[in-house]
Amino acid sequence: MYPLDNGMWGPTVRISHLRDELSALIDLDLVAGYRGARRAQLARYAFSGRLRGLDGIYVESSTFLPAETDLAFLGLAKALRIPVLTYIRDAYQLFDDYGSSESLKQWLSARAFAPVLRALRTVSTHMAFPSAGLATAVLGNSTDAVLLPPGAPVPVEVARQPGANRLLFVGDARLPAQGGDMLIRAVKHARAEGADIELVVVSRPGQEPSGPRPNWLHIRHAEGEAIHALLPGVLATVIPRPRNAYNDLALPIKLFDYLSYGRPLVVTDCTEQARVVREAAAGMVVGDTLDAISAAFVRVLLADAGQLDAWSANAAEAARGAAWSIRARQIVSILTGGEV
Repeated sequence: MYPLDNGMWGPTVRISHLRDELSALIDLDLVAGYRGARRAQLARYAFSGRLRGLDGIYVESSTFLPAETDLAFLGLAKALRIPVLTYIRDAYQLFDDYGSSESLKQWLSARAFAPVLRALRTVSTHMAFPSAGLATAVLGNSTDAVLLPPGAPVPVEVARQPGANRLLFVGDARLPAQGGDMLIRAVKHARAEGADIELVVVSRPGQEPSGPRPNWLHIRHAEGEAIHALLPGVLATVIPRPRNAYNDLALPIKLFDYLSYGRPLVVTDCTEQARVVREAAAGMVVGDTLDAISAAFVRVLLADAGQLDAWSANAAEAARGAAWSIRARQIVSILTGGEV
């Protein structure tokens, strides 16, 4: 439910990786785009008769509400006994503390979200979620949910240069739920305590931090290999999300990208992301307060090379265990009811 010709960002990272891995396993027909483009593509597909040749349909839902054509197409497929696996990437609309509805359109969209989820459930044979917490929030205590966490790219091998002192944050630095403001304040606080540490923020245009830009704050617009080029000077990666009901059950895609960078992670103690980092022994889990985050930056800066190397190696190993190719095989196995 997103276009795949507009760069790699947020949801299209996941979809693009899965498209590539699924194409290596099976014959894949792709329908992608915003609502208008999907309406035309789905109508042509349905009238072509190609539906009857399908063994399964995998749907990557969007943050936006699906169109009536989406629901009709999936309902037709289910009526033809074609398995439909629908992935729900997020459900922050169900949580009042995640963000405000700034416009009437956003308010109406939030109110319509739960009914539309029920409609998607009706036209799907399986519902998939990135975490057990999100599945419970949407489906209640149902045992029908499929867990499909984000995948990780193949780990890159980029050596940490001597004296590396930069933290890396990738994402929207203006969205309060991402913790960008707290991150900048924590770095400033750590520097005031004598820590020679800097921050690199990689974001899309318009998502850069607002306010002053001290010389230790570096803003970059990059993706893919362009981020890899920043890694020699990167000491650790950071996810400073404030802990709340939704962030506790969310699993950011960038968490798994960070694992592939082969750098220690510093993440706040939101339940799901903290579990991944703890199980991988790939860095530090800290409280979401200014003092806790700032102190963690000082600790990672003072960590010896052996500890940094161990965290880095564990991160890369966790990335290999969560490869996108593994996720693609899970999807095919669920839809075909067999091993791939």
